[in-house]
Amino acid sequence: MASEPSSPADNDSCEGDDLEDVDSGGEETESAGSGSARKRVSARTVLTGRGVTMAMLLSDGILEPGDACLSIDYLGQKFVGDLLPNGKIKWQGSNRVFNSPSAWAIHCKKMVNPSKKSGCGWASVKYKGKKLDIYKTIWFRKQRGANAPAGKSEEAKAPAKPKALSLSGSFRVKQDVKERPSVKHASLGSRDPDQDPNTLVEYSHFSALGKMQPFTMSITTNCLLLMDFHCHLTTSEVVGYLGGKWDPASQHLSILQAFPCRCRLGDKDNAIVVEEEIRQGMMLRGLSLVGWYHSHPHCQADPSLRDVDCQMEYQVAMKGLGATYQPCVGFIVAPFHLTEPIVESTIQAFWVMPPPEHKPHEYGMPMSMNFTAIQDSYLTQDVVNEMKWVSDYYCGAPDFLFFKEPWHQDKTFLEKVKGSLAKKLPKDQVSGQLLDFVQSLLITQQGHEKQSAR
Repeated sequence: MASEPSSPADNDSCEGDDLEDVDSGGEETESAGSGSARKRVSARTVLTGRGVTMAMLLSDGILEPGDACLSIDYLGQKFVGDLLPNGKIKWQGSNRVFNSPSAWAIHCKKMVNPSKKSGCGWASVKYKGKKLDIYKTIWFRKQRGANAPAGKSEEAKAPAKPKALSLSGSFRVKQDVKERPSVKHASLGSRDPDQDPNTLVEYSHFSALGKMQPFTMSITTNCLLLMDFHCHLTTSEVVGYLGGKWDPASQHLSILQAFPCRCRLGDKDNAIVVEEEIRQGMMLRGLSLVGWYHSHPHCQADPSLRDVDCQMEYQVAMKGLGATYQPCVGFIVAPFHLTEPIVESTIQAFWVMPPPEHKPHEYGMPMSMNFTAIQDSYLTQDVVNEMKWVSDYYCGAPDFLFFKEPWHQDKTFLEKVKGSLAKKLPKDQVSGQLLDFVQSLLITQQGHEKQSAR
C-alpha cells in the first residue's frame, strides 16, 4: 500500500489540483496536446503532483479517451462526460467542453448548489467508476520513479508500501496442490536454492521457546466474516489487506476491517489500481495497514516458505523506528479440510521471528499468534458491499465454486459456507438474516453463470 497522502473523497479542497484550474471558468480554453504535455513535466510537478493534467495521463497511457467514461455524483445528481483525446472533457448534458476536471466539477456542482465556490475535480470526477485521484497517484508514482537519480529514489528515502504487499509480487496460484505434511522449522537448516518454496512449515509457539508474544491482538467478527466469505468463493488462492490501529502504549494491535483484493494474483495491470483504491478506503475510515490475509484452498493453514519470506519482508518494510514502530501480521485461511469434514474454516494468525544474527542464511521462524475475536454489535454496510462486489468479481470464472454441489455426504458447499460464517455473525444477525442473504447472493450468482453459459 502506498504512503502518499491523498484527499478524502468528500473533501472540497485539493492541494494537488490542476494549475489550469486557477481559472475556475476553464471552459473552451486551449489545452496542450499529449506531446507537449509530456514536455511540460518538470521536477516540481513530479515531486508535488501540482500541474498534472488529463493530457499527461493520456500521454502516459494511464487513461484512454472514450465516450461516457467520466462521471460526477453530487447531492443525488449524476453528470456524465466524454474524455476527449486532447484531455478535455465534453459534458453530455450540454456538449460544452471543459479544460480540466475541476472546471467541469465546479460547473456541475453550482447547478445543484449555486453557493458552491470551489472543489477538487480529481476527487469528484470518476473515470470508469474510480476516482481520478487514484489514476493521478498512479501517474505520480511512475513519474517519481522515472525521474529519481540512480541510487536516490524516493522509495529509498522514505518507507514506501511494503515490497511484498503487492498483488503483482511473488504470489502464484498452484492448482495441483495435494495434501502434504508440514516440516518442522528446525529441520530446514540454511537456505537451499533447491528447496521447494511451497514446502509447508509448522508453527512454533512462544511458550515453547520460553518467550512471550511480542504484542496482543484482537480482530472483529465482521473482519473474520468477510475474510472467510472471500476465501470460500474460489478454488484459487486469494489475498486481501487488513486495516486497523496500533496502540504503542499498550502494545495492542486492533484489526478492524478486511479489504478483499478484487484482482487475480500476479495481475500487474490491475494490481496498482486495486491497491490504491484500498489505500484510500483505509484513509477514509481512519485505519492503517496492519496486515494481510490469503487462502490455502488446497492444504492446511501452515505457511509455506514463500509465505514466511513474504511476511518477513512485510515486517521489515512496515516496522518503522522507535516510536513509529508498527507491527504487521499475516493470516492464513484454510476453508476446506482434505481429511475431515470440518465445517468451520481454520484461520491462523502468524508472525515471523527473524533468524539469529550469527545465522543470517536460515529461514525465519513462523510463530503462531494468539488473538481475541471481538463480536461486533451490528453488520456494517461496508461488509455487505464487499460481499456483493467480491462475489460479482469471481462469478463466471472457471474456479468459482458450484455451491449447490455436494461437499460431504448430504451437505452442499453452500451449507458448508453458511455453517462456517455462522460462527462469526455480529450480534444483530444471530437470527440468520445474513445467512439468508449469503444464500441468495451465491445461488443467484450461480444461476446467472449457468444462463450465461447457455
